[in-house]
Amino acid sequence: MIGFRVPLVRAFVAVMSCAALAANAVLLTGSAPAQAAAVPSVQTPVMGPSLLNADQLKDWYHSKHSGPPNLPNLGNDIKKLAQIFLSEGNIDGVRGDVAFVQAFHETGAFMFPSYGQIRGDFNNFAGIFAFNGRAKGTTCAAETAPSRCFSSPTMGVRHQIQLLRGYADASVKNLTRLIKPPSDRVGAAPWWELFGGQSGKAIWATAINYGTTILTSYQGVLARNGINSQCLVYFKGAQTGTVGNGYWLFGPDGATYPFGSASGYGGLTHLKLWGPIVSAEAAPNKQGYWMLGFDGGVFAFGSAKFKGSLGGVKLWAPVNDFATTPSGNGYWLIAYDGGVFSFGDAQFQGSLGGVALTSPVIGIETTPTGKGYWLVEQQGKVWAFGDAKHFGNIHPTNGIVELKRTPTGNGYYQLRKDGAVAAFGDAKHYGDQRACGLSPASHMIVTPTGKGYWIVSTTGSVLAFGDAKALGMPSTTTGGVAGFALHS
Repeated sequence: MIGFRVPLVRAFVAVMSCAALAANAVLLTGSAPAQAAAVPSVQTPVMGPSLLNADQLKDWYHSKHSGPPNLPNLGNDIKKLAQIFLSEGNIDGVRGDVAFVQAFHETGAFMFPSYGQIRGDFNNFAGIFAFNGRAKGTTCAAETAPSRCFSSPTMGVRHQIQLLRGYADASVKNLTRLIKPPSDRVGAAPWWELFGGQSGKAIWATAINYGTTILTSYQGVLARNGINSQCLVYFKGAQTGTVGNGYWLFGPDGATYPFGSASGYGGLTHLKLWGPIVSAEAAPNKQGYWMLGFDGGVFAFGSAKFKGSLGGVKLWAPVNDFATTPSGNGYWLIAYDGGVFSFGDAQFQGSLGGVALTSPVIGIETTPTGKGYWLVEQQGKVWAFGDAKHFGNIHPTNGIVELKRTPTGNGYYQLRKDGAVAAFGDAKHYGDQRACGLSPASHMIVTPTGKGYWIVSTTGSVLAFGDAKALGMPSTTTGGVAGFALHS
C-alpha cells in the first residue's frame, strides 16, 4: 500500500475486525456461488406527486371523449373533478393524476354506461363496492350496505385515494381511514404494475395487467404534454434510449442484481458481514466486480483482482467509495475525512489530509488515464488531483451523492440527493428525477457515448436519460443501493 492521510475526524470510529474478511476476499474471488439473473421489474410508484395539472387532464379527457362527462354533482365540469383528484392525492401522498386516469377507465370515460353498477350521481369514480354479482344501482336511496354512493364528489375521490394508498403503503395498517384494502393486501402493491389479478391476489381488480392498462393511458397524457416520460421508469414505450446493454446493482447486504448482458459472479448474502457494503465497481473487462465494505474490506468476484484492503486497520473515519485503475490491477479507497489509500498499480496523487473540509468527502472518480482523480464533498466542492481538471461545482442544500465523469474526462456530473443533475465541462444535461416522486437518488452511470446516463434511487428504481436504454431494476432491494456499475 502507498499513500497516507492526516485524520480530520477526531472521534475514533470502531471498525469491524476485518482481517479474516479481507482474507476471505481472496478466497471469494471466482468461488462464490453465482446468483441467478435478476428479473427486470416494472416500477411506477402509486405514491408521489402528480406530474400533470387539472387543465392538462381536462385537455386529455376531451381529446378522448368529445361530449361532456356525466357528472351532475359537478355541473358536468371535468376540470373540477380533476382538481379534486390532484388535491386529495396531494393530501395523502398519492399520484392524483394517475388516479384520475384510473377513474376514466373505471367509469367508461366518466359516462357511467347503463350496463355498469354505478350511476353518475353516486360520486363513485372507481367502482368501490361494485362487487361481481351486485345488481345495477338505481338511486342512492335504494342502495344496500355497503353503499356504492358517497356524499359528495370529494368524498368519492377521497375513498379512492385512501384505498390506493392502502394498497401501496403498509403503514396504513396503523392509521384510522375511511377505507382500507383486505388486511393481507395492505402495502402489497407500491407500484401500479402490480395492480390486477396476476399475482393470485386481486389488487383492486381481477383483470390481468389492470395497472399497466392504466399506465398506457397515463403515458399518453404525458406524451400529449411533452413532459417527464422518463418517470415511467420501466414501462414499455416510455423509453427511447439505444445505448447500454447491461449493468449491476449492489445492495448493502452484498446482494448482486445483474440486468441485460451483465452476469452474476456471486454475492455476499450468504456471509454474516460486520457492516454494510458501501460501494462497488466493475472490472475493466466486465467479467467481474469488486465490493467495498464500510471498514475498507475489499471483496473481488470473477475477473476482479484482489490487491489489498484496509480490513483490520484502525480508521479515523469509515471508507465510503473506491475507484479502479484502467488496467484493473489496482484501486483507490476514499474515507469521509478525505484520506486516500492506494493499492496495486494505483498511483497516490494526493489526499485531503490536513485540509479544513466544509463537509465529508463522499466520492472519488478517476480520470481516463488513471493518473488523476477527483474527490467530491457532500456539499458539492470538487477537488482535483494529478491530471484531473476542475470544471466547477455546485453547493446544494440537499447534498451530493455521486460524481461521475464523461468518457473524455473533460467534464463531469454531480448527482444530488433530490435527483437533480448538474453538468460541468463537456457534460450535457439530459434530465433528472426530481419531478418523478421517487425516493432519494443514490448513484448514476454515464453511457459510453457520454450522451446519456442512468440514475438509481435508494429503493432501486432506475431512470434512463438521453441515449441510455432502460434495462430493468430489482423488484425490491434489502436496505437500499450500495453500488451501480456498467457492464456494457
